Amino acid sequence: MGYLNQAIKRLSVIDWGCLGEKETMSQSYLCREYLRRARKFLRDYPGTCVPPFIMISNSITAPQENIEMIEIVNEINNSYHRALVTSYLELCALIDEKNPIALANKELFEPAIKLYERGGFFFKREGYININGSFIIIADVAWDEQEPLDISDETLDALDNGCAE
Repeated sequence: MGYLNQAIKRLSVIDWGCLGEKETMSQSYLCREYLRRARKFLRDYPGTCVPPFIMISNSITAPQENIEMIEIVNEINNSYHRALVTSYLELCALIDEKNPIALANKELFEPAIKLYERGGFFFKREGYININGSFIIIADVAWDEQEPLDISDETLDALDNGCAE
């Protein structure tokens, strides 16, 4: 099964109408790691977008697959979620097409997708990200210079259970 099909399957089990109903420590942690990856990607491959909501088709190239025709995209009512999911699917389609930039960045959206899988969401406001009612300042922060965070399920579960910081 290709990356795009795996991504569609993964997104299809997310309950998009229930995001934000449960707040956990891992959600903020995942958001921070996504911000780090997104900033690094946008530094290397700038494109027309509203950071951290990357538009892969503007930064790399559009895939041959028409992502807008994929049913799951049209089921997502929130424009921030839809933009991120569309870019994730574009990246996966480009991976299937063996695009070298996509292949080198195949883990770009992993923290954001895990965030959605864990029931979290985020959106951008001027100078900060709102994640389930908490704020992460993004203005004047060198996210791409931060150390990568371990986003393994074990670490995320430990955060949610109060066993890690």
